[in-house]
Amino acid sequence: MLAAPFVVFVVFILLERFAIASREPTKIARQQAIPCVFDNFVWFKDQEIIDEIRKDLPSFDGAAPETGDSIDKVLGALKRMLKNKKLPSEVEYTFFSGDGYQYRPAHIFTARDAKVPVCKIVFQKAPPQIEGELQQAAMALINKDYSKVITSSFVEGPALQVYRKYGYLRAAAHVLSAEIDQSCKNSVVVQVATEPGIVYLWDKAVWTGAKAISTQSLESAIELKPGSVADGLKIDTALRAAYIVYQKLGYVESQIAPKPVFDDVKKQITLEVAITEGPQYRMGDFIVKGIPEKDILRLKERWALKTGDIYDGSYLGEFINKLVADKLIFPDLAKLLKTELKPDRQRLVIDVIIDFNVSPS
Repeated sequence: MLAAPFVVFVVFILLERFAIASREPTKIARQQAIPCVFDNFVWFKDQEIIDEIRKDLPSFDGAAPETGDSIDKVLGALKRMLKNKKLPSEVEYTFFSGDGYQYRPAHIFTARDAKVPVCKIVFQKAPPQIEGELQQAAMALINKDYSKVITSSFVEGPALQVYRKYGYLRAAAHVLSAEIDQSCKNSVVVQVATEPGIVYLWDKAVWTGAKAISTQSLESAIELKPGSVADGLKIDTALRAAYIVYQKLGYVESQIAPKPVFDDVKKQITLEVAITEGPQYRMGDFIVKGIPEKDILRLKERWALKTGDIYDGSYLGEFINKLVADKLIFPDLAKLLKTELKPDRQRLVIDVIIDFNVSPS
């Protein structure tokens, strides 16, 4: 598996990244208690929800095991609360399995037919110079139905990226509350608690382990001068660019591990970047399956990497995008294509396989 280009300064993604899969509680095998997320129950305080669930599940503390009848009891309590409020009482349950790195598993409960649009988002303690940009980013949520999952992902992702752009590299933020506000046409006002922290200035990057690319070239990729505000987005861009260059040079197993060193007295950041290049790979065989032989030959003619060429780790994606742009395949088909890279670590070659035998899920 290829290493992520930037580990420390994580770029969060909105709900699309969540590989959420609905499952029946009886089919889930693990036994540990998992946090419950009440996604859009804005009519109630969290403690109210917990107290109501405890009528049926006395030991409930905000988490539930993955087996047994706990989920059914939680669903029953939530439906009862909605019905007592004369609100649509259908509740959807989704199990989010987590991604093994940034996001943890969760039981997600959603009031199915709730219409609770977001009126505004208030960023507490936001520095005045970035308030406008925060509100501009928040427009993605305004007038959309409130979701705690989506809003939290926005706050921890795009919103924090605004802070990082202005040197607040250790800023923290979380959703403090989401409540219906009568002065806002009975829509939801979201309060976001933020701790901006220090504005850091850029000192330097220290690169170790680089052989295929000169440290001078790597340093020039970070468009920051010593003493300037440490723009986290520019740092991300430079590290991502370095990763892509290594991919294009055939170092498809390269790893780039940045470690920020903060000096709170001088308000500076030094970035220590350890590079593990790994071996350089060359192109092996290009294999196409699932289409007539004449079409296979046409695709092979379009494939620019020849056997023995330095393997470009970014080329496969570019190739498929070009097929879509040239209207040779439909975008929906491109999403379903099975692609496989088969590295031979003894010969240091990579075979590329594209399989058109797709079955829509």
